[in-house]
Amino acid sequence: MQAINVQTPPAQSNKATPPKASKTKLSFDYTPSQDGIDHNLLVLLHGLGDSKGPFTNLGKQLKLPQTATLSVQAPEPVPYMDGCFQWFPSFDMLTGDLLTPANPERLKGLLRTREMMDGLINHLIKDCGFNPSNIFFFGFSQGGTVALDTVLFGKVRNLGGVVSISGYLLEEQRVDRKLGDGYAGYILVTQGEKDGTVGSKFEAEKRFKAIERQCGSTAETLQIFITNKDHTMPSSEREWRLIHTFFGKNMSRRNIELENMSDVYLVK
Repeated sequence: MQAINVQTPPAQSNKATPPKASKTKLSFDYTPSQDGIDHNLLVLLHGLGDSKGPFTNLGKQLKLPQTATLSVQAPEPVPYMDGCFQWFPSFDMLTGDLLTPANPERLKGLLRTREMMDGLINHLIKDCGFNPSNIFFFGFSQGGTVALDTVLFGKVRNLGGVVSISGYLLEEQRVDRKLGDGYAGYILVTQGEKDGTVGSKFEAEKRFKAIERQCGSTAETLQIFITNKDHTMPSSEREWRLIHTFFGKNMSRRNIELENMSDVYLVK
């Protein structure tokens, strides 16, 4: 007969180890969870021409339970615009026009950023103690592109999920997925019906399908169109409710009361 080994379960630490600037090439602001339990991590990625500061404040305003936040700044300054940053080259240096998918510098820049994001995620997991499935992303526009690229093509394949606001994969990186190798987490994309940057609803749906092609059969993906909205951050009660519902449904929670009960034992 096999012996039963009864033990008191080991105490879990409520605090994660804060990330160190020396461990990554990306600039960031880290904020511990407001309730003192750093179980999840929300990585916030700003849009083209912005910086990490406003998204640091957004992370605090979201007040997600048991969730620390990390607002990351894009690595490249926007030429001739002080305090503005981009995740990959976006403008023609001679004309000032936005680069098109035909320009190889966009994808080259995104691949450089992917490598830096991989290094940051590795640090967050190995040195700070975050479980990959508890790391989620919130990105706007170009930041949404980077968030999706990180979970779909990055080295860590079991990250928690993404909320992308009007952000999709670059058109030039639409590739077919190998069977059985897709992302298995959670993705929510919100899209303004009047978004002139992305284009028509048909174009937005086509770009969302490119995301779904990189996902496995167990992934949960959703695209929601917001009435009377252009290419902007969320401002309506409906859109913010969708975002909070997504995180509330898919982020795990520790049961602190159960953990603190003196008569709970681990049976092996």
